[in-house]
Amino acid sequence: MTTAVLDELRELFGQELAPVLRRLGERPRGAADGPAARLGEEDAGTRDAVWATLAELGAFGPHREAERVAIAELMGAALYQSPYADTVTAAALLAATGDPAYGPLLDEAARGAAAVALAVREDGLSGPARPGPLTVHREADGYAVSGRRPFTAFAADCGHLAVVGAGSDGEPVLALVPRERPGVRLTRRDDIGRGDLYAVELDRAAVSGAVHPVGALWPAVLAAARVRQAAALAGAARAAVELAAERLRSRQAFGQPLARQQAPAHRLAALAAEAATAAAFARSVAAAADRGEDVRATAAQVLYLAGDLARRAAAESVHLHGAHGMTEACDAQLFLRRAAVDSQWLGTGTELLREAAALLSDTPNPR
Repeated sequence: MTTAVLDELRELFGQELAPVLRRLGERPRGAADGPAARLGEEDAGTRDAVWATLAELGAFGPHREAERVAIAELMGAALYQSPYADTVTAAALLAATGDPAYGPLLDEAARGAAAVALAVREDGLSGPARPGPLTVHREADGYAVSGRRPFTAFAADCGHLAVVGAGSDGEPVLALVPRERPGVRLTRRDDIGRGDLYAVELDRAAVSGAVHPVGALWPAVLAAARVRQAAALAGAARAAVELAAERLRSRQAFGQPLARQQAPAHRLAALAAEAATAAAFARSVAAAADRGEDVRATAAQVLYLAGDLARRAAAESVHLHGAHGMTEACDAQLFLRRAAVDSQWLGTGTELLREAAALLSDTPNPR
């Protein structure tokens, strides 16, 4: 990816458009599958325009992990929500199987012409490292799968679901399920992070192609996704600090801007330094992945640190905005909402620490 392309991406997710992107796709609480669940015309147009721009800039094509991390950091700072992250992860897993049947879909995804939802969790307690159970049926004309994935992002916007689940032997398998097939049911859910979340029910849903064992592939693909998620969280933390700093510069106390008060200024400076460190850590792990190194442990570490930082930075931003920070009119609360969800999306803090400890000690991951 050239410097010019990165500069255009920085402009796309820069301060001018970020306030719009932060609120893109919001729905009222309680919106299910009725008219309220659909995006407004203006929001839908903006979201399509951003996706088209990403495709035009080649953001969906094959890239080194270091480049993916740079894109994720920019998206995180703008709180940009879309099927992009899951499409990248799903495409990496599909490509790793080596199945040529996935070729046309992968080509479309690389052009930004197709989005793929990633369906892994069976409930809100287990993490993606241990996918939920998936029942595989051998039909006369191929395979079908049954299972539930109640936390699947942007499922309604994707033509396919990449379903990862534990097969009959407990090992992860991958099934690519076209969304508009009999046996696939989607129900929109409320999300504290104001995201686009769906419950997916699969009842003998037909699979496109074969069902692949991915026990040897999924941990590495998940690790790469965690590094990108960590970069996005570091970007969100940096943006939350910048939003708070802007607020302090505009507020007066004792005849001078609050930004000149040492206590809040020092807290923000410390958080800004942590955000820069977390972003640098994510870039370092991504570079190691590009060199072919095993980054499963460091990916869990950097995601844990970035998730904790994103929550603290968002909470500090809300605090420094005062009562206004807790209102719908203030963007600070958006950072807090997203941090609550995104920091645990690819593993809770406890899970990440447990996995990292097991990998670092070279012992089996406790279950």
